[in-house]
Amino acid sequence: MSRRDTSTSVPRAERRAGAAGFTLIEVMVAMTIVAFAFVGLLGLHNRNLKMIGDDQNLTQATLLARRFVTEMEVVEQWPDTGTSRGEFPEVPGFYWERDVEDTDLTTVRRVVLHVFWDERNPNAVELVYFIRDRREPET
Repeated sequence: MSRRDTSTSVPRAERRAGAAGFTLIEVMVAMTIVAFAFVGLLGLHNRNLKMIGDDQNLTQATLLARRFVTEMEVVEQWPDTGTSRGEFPEVPGFYWERDVEDTDLTTVRRVVLHVFWDERNPNAVELVYFIRDRREPET
């Protein structure tokens, strides 16, 4: 005695052919999910590009501050007290502000150097440095 599927009147070959794919709704839902994922990824990419640009400016400002201090030690050797400002002619858009103060030691001065490139963030790089008087004593 053989058993036959008598529950439906649709032939077996037709049932298999119709069940072997995705419906239009399933495809549209999948595409919507992928589209939202891509929008989120593009937003992250733009944010990362902005952060890379900010990091490059920060690195440039740090290197300029270190070079400025080195030149101050070699050329000026003993800067006058007070505040001075200027810009870096070889790097447009970067500015510096230097504040030189006396300390309790007569041969040491405190130098606070700010290097900035954006007026909205004036303390982007702040370097505090102590410089010793290396000039020859006057006799």
